[in-house]
Amino acid sequence: MTREELLALALHLKKGFGYAAYRRFVEKFGSLESAVGLGAVELSAELSAAEGEVERAEKLGVKILTVASPGYPKELLQVASPPLALYLRGELPSGPRVAVIGSRRCSPYGRRVAFRLGKLLSEAGVTVVSGLAQGIDTEAHRGAVRGGGLTLAVLGSGVDRVFPLTNLHLAEEIVESGGGLLSEFSLGTKARKEFFPRRNRIVSGLSSAVVVVEATERSGTFITVDYALEQGREVFAVPGPIDSPYSRGTNHLLKEGAVPLTELSELLEFLGVKRAEVRVPPEFERAYSLLSAPLTADAFAVKLGVQIHEALRLLAQMELLGLVSREGGLYRAC
Repeated sequence: MTREELLALALHLKKGFGYAAYRRFVEKFGSLESAVGLGAVELSAELSAAEGEVERAEKLGVKILTVASPGYPKELLQVASPPLALYLRGELPSGPRVAVIGSRRCSPYGRRVAFRLGKLLSEAGVTVVSGLAQGIDTEAHRGAVRGGGLTLAVLGSGVDRVFPLTNLHLAEEIVESGGGLLSEFSLGTKARKEFFPRRNRIVSGLSSAVVVVEATERSGTFITVDYALEQGREVFAVPGPIDSPYSRGTNHLLKEGAVPLTELSELLEFLGVKRAEVRVPPEFERAYSLLSAPLTADAFAVKLGVQIHEALRLLAQMELLGLVSREGGLYRAC
């Protein structure tokens, strides 16, 4: 880490200072180091803390990117109050990124859509960005990992303090698959309610589009949507049943002008990305081919010529692999 990067991290750790102060110092003095040398800002205590933070990060395999670092994502400089420093465990994927978000409380329909969307995007080489929260976020990340692509989880805690703990294994899978965990919060920081809105501006800021799968009327998802609109990002919403509390938020977004996402492939068209060819394991090829049109489990069993218990076993396995989706009593190929 260069001296200028270390000083940017120190300024990040100093209370009451943010990106606006950093820009002011750099514009007036040419660099943060010059500003410190001329006594414009006192960072001796924070510099010592920053050195300790770098040492801890190295032991944990965490990278620290500051606004003075070449690897800092330039997209974030467009957001309100860009973070002066980012902590990254794993990798920050380049290329197209899409945020897939929604409520923690969601329906089975919302979970299926989020999983399929995450899988579809990752298979097409698009990084799925979300917040690792329970519900929609979790399914989007899971789908991306299952699709063999990349996903980035932006946390409302330190990258070494994964929250919720129920997603600790998923966080490891994200890193192992080539994606990353990202946060502006110092190592050891526990998740707090007020940190999540700050996290949300990074989720939308890193993405070229934001997809809201399900949201209740008072969902925190709307904070991300507001940031996305401020940042000039396209907002998509998945329509849902008018009598479902989990779709009231998304249906409201559609009334307000969000782009309706009625076919998952529409998102790939918006991004100018081709859909990846579905890879079907040989043992499922015949079963998969029968589901080009929706079928009940009974009809599928008859067409395949097997007992219903065997048909249900195959359907469950294919659904787990993301090859098949189920809505109501009907199964169809993804």
